[in-house]
Amino acid sequence: MVKFSTIGQIEHGEYPFEDAVASADTFNGAYGEVNGGKFTVGANKGKVIMQIERGDDEYMPTYKIVKGEHVRVLDLAKLNGKMLEVYGDELPADVAKGDKLESDAEGKLVKNSSAAAPYLEVTAIIGNKLGVEVKVVTE
Repeated sequence: MVKFSTIGQIEHGEYPFEDAVASADTFNGAYGEVNGGKFTVGANKGKVIMQIERGDDEYMPTYKIVKGEHVRVLDLAKLNGKMLEVYGDELPADVAKGDKLESDAEGKLVKNSSAAAPYLEVTAIIGNKLGVEVKVVTE
């Protein structure tokens, strides 16, 4: 799951979203791209599903999204230098402050010390490794 880091990001209208439909079964927080209105997961991509979670699976480590479901996709290219929070199974188990994270072919995040933009730089661990605060790097 990806969230804005501050309420100010919401209050000031930083909503770089695209509407799309999931091209295959996936999860909230998956990274990929949008082509022809369809979201497809992929490696080294700068767009991420930022769905509002509802129901019994809300706040679970993996919030499943089925093929054909409408998704709200956040365009990280429009958030260079901004802070976000990331939670859930898409994070590597051994994530630490200072790590650079990029997406793999399954849409999850992996560590890569020589990552090229777009990537996320971990600035803080939230709670007892519940999640991380990250800075978006797209340039």
